[in-house]
Amino acid sequence: MKQVFSRFQHTTLLAVTLLIIAVIVTQTYLSMREDRKLTLDAERSNAHVAVRILEEHVAQTMQDGVQKLDAVAAAVSAVAHDPRAIQKVLTSYDIQDNRYIKSLRYIDLGGNSWVSSPDFPTHTVNVADRQDVRFLLNAPDYGEVVIGRPYQSPYDSQLVLPIARNIFDRHQQQVGIISTDIRIAYFAGLYASVASENNAMVALILDPGYVVIRSPFEARFADRDVSQANATKKISQSDIEGSFEDADWLDDEFLRLYAYRKVEKFPLTIVYGRDFDSMLAQWTQRMETRAALTGLVVLILTFVMWALAVQMRKLRQSEATLRTAEYKFSEIFERSPLPLSLVNLHGRKIDAVNDAWLHLFAFRREQVLDHSFSSSEHIWIDRAQMTAFTELLRNQSQVDFYPAQLRDAHGNIHDCLLSARRYEADGEERFIITPQDVTRQNAAEAALRELNEDLEQRVARRTENLERSNLELEEALQSLRLMQTELIRQEKLASLGSLVAGVAHELNTPIGNSVTVASTLQDDAKRIKREVEQGQIKRSSLNAFADGMLFGTDVLMRSLTRASELIRSFKHVAVDQSSDMRRQFDLLQVLEEILLTNSSMYAKTPFQMRTTLEPGITMNSFPGALGQIIGNFVSNAMTHAFEGRSSGSMHLMARCVGELAVIEFRDDGNGISAENLSKVFDPFFTTKFGQGGSGLGMNIVYNLATEVLGGRIDLHSAPGLGTCFTLTLPLIAPDSELKGK
Repeated sequence: MKQVFSRFQHTTLLAVTLLIIAVIVTQTYLSMREDRKLTLDAERSNAHVAVRILEEHVAQTMQDGVQKLDAVAAAVSAVAHDPRAIQKVLTSYDIQDNRYIKSLRYIDLGGNSWVSSPDFPTHTVNVADRQDVRFLLNAPDYGEVVIGRPYQSPYDSQLVLPIARNIFDRHQQQVGIISTDIRIAYFAGLYASVASENNAMVALILDPGYVVIRSPFEARFADRDVSQANATKKISQSDIEGSFEDADWLDDEFLRLYAYRKVEKFPLTIVYGRDFDSMLAQWTQRMETRAALTGLVVLILTFVMWALAVQMRKLRQSEATLRTAEYKFSEIFERSPLPLSLVNLHGRKIDAVNDAWLHLFAFRREQVLDHSFSSSEHIWIDRAQMTAFTELLRNQSQVDFYPAQLRDAHGNIHDCLLSARRYEADGEERFIITPQDVTRQNAAEAALRELNEDLEQRVARRTENLERSNLELEEALQSLRLMQTELIRQEKLASLGSLVAGVAHELNTPIGNSVTVASTLQDDAKRIKREVEQGQIKRSSLNAFADGMLFGTDVLMRSLTRASELIRSFKHVAVDQSSDMRRQFDLLQVLEEILLTNSSMYAKTPFQMRTTLEPGITMNSFPGALGQIIGNFVSNAMTHAFEGRSSGSMHLMARCVGELAVIEFRDDGNGISAENLSKVFDPFFTTKFGQGGSGLGMNIVYNLATEVLGGRIDLHSAPGLGTCFTLTLPLIAPDSELKGK
């Protein structure tokens, strides 16, 4: 039976161990899956930021080309029927220093073109077979710009992207076509830099599916028709931007995550893709580390369970040993030559006596063990002695040679020395008591007195030890209080450190970008200097160097401006209100000026701003602080409220209620969750930490509204129902204490 129970224990322990291991492995797997999803979400967000920046660059370049083309077309239209005058107009438009326009050409209605370019001599060539020219010749009334398919310039084999439009005389009759070629190399440098820095693929696609450029650059991709590819069809059928995964688009051999954005007003699409191996490299390292830690935990758990099994086996062995010891104790107790008795002090009952004890007091065993047997009546002569002995047993674990007079069954009196030892059995304290008969030993009285003195000294020593222990405990308590104070201080320092670490993390990206661009500009400067020293300088190299310098300085300015704004926002926690001036102003006029100043945030978006402003409200306050508040409202709505939405509206309202001005700013966006609603005005709280948000905007708004403008701000929001900020401000702002400081 014991063996069966032992096997059951081992089986249960093994099952518990396997269950714990399964839970650990499952939790590790789920956490790694969640980590992978978050990594891919972050990469998708970064890819969308990249394509938006590249889309702005392409749109601006194409718009500049169209404006140049429109200007030339207007000039040519004035001399539409004079070929020499047209050539003179083309020659007069100097594109020598243009970064991206390679040539200008006039095409007559027969398809013959006259080309002017700073890169090669003026010449004529027939281009009637070009797709864009053929389209315009067949559509003489078409008034918009047409983008042709990319091709290699026949003179110097440079890749160019043609754009063309019809030229009309004053009677709106087609008299010819004006065309210009945009250098694809102008895009190639930027795309190569972005692709190499991010280990990515960047491409510019012309609708309905012709490759303009793909970086890393390969000439074989220029003008490639990919319109039948599934990825191209997906892009053409989707919204202005999006993302997808594909493994073989553009002859790619990697599974990539692509993000794309269509260029506004032009049939072009920017595509940015990164392969999954690069995106998940850090996640793979974390996964390997986590798997190793999980394996280590499993090994430790297995070792602990093995040690527990060994310990259980030892406990069973100890139980067997204990049972053997109990048997031996019983034998020793019964056969001891000294009188022994086991006494339950709580029940004042004798549990057992040995033969020597029965021989000394001449009682029968069943008589002593009977519940009605009272030692105070049958054995003890002096009750005071019995009470004193009982108290000694309660206070001490052992008693030696306690003098007492005891009576045997025949009424004979014995002078005894009682010795006792405390032990526990069945959860109760019991004593082994040995009476030593010293009736015939008169000399024992002196020994008993010495024993009593010794006992008193022991009590004194224990009292001294107790006082010393109390003193040590008091010192330990004081140390514990000091430790508690130190822990509170360290916790505050850790909280401050986390805030500084968050700001440092936000500063890392713009400063890192600035260092990267500066190093690239330094390398370009060294290269151009080397070419100058060697006498190998070329116009194209100098133009490329100037283009790189302009683009690099532009990136530097944006990155350093971002860093400056972040540092300034962090300093605004103290609400530096000395930068604003108090004056009297018309609220409607100031609010309209504020909206006009901030209109760039939503002017070219699908989101609308509506106003309901009561006229005639005059305030004596701080318009600068009010402008900062409204600007934060607009920025917050564009960043958070309309995230993931294709349309939405904002509504700014102002009215006068007695001596107060009530300003409401509403949006019909995503709203704020209940758990975040109470944290909106806390410093450094943001849902986009690490994505450009510093968490200081709404805290600054709260300080400006309450401390500078002397009013209050209320917030009402719910998920899916939009957000409403309500400013209640006095028409005459109080003198702010912070403003004075």
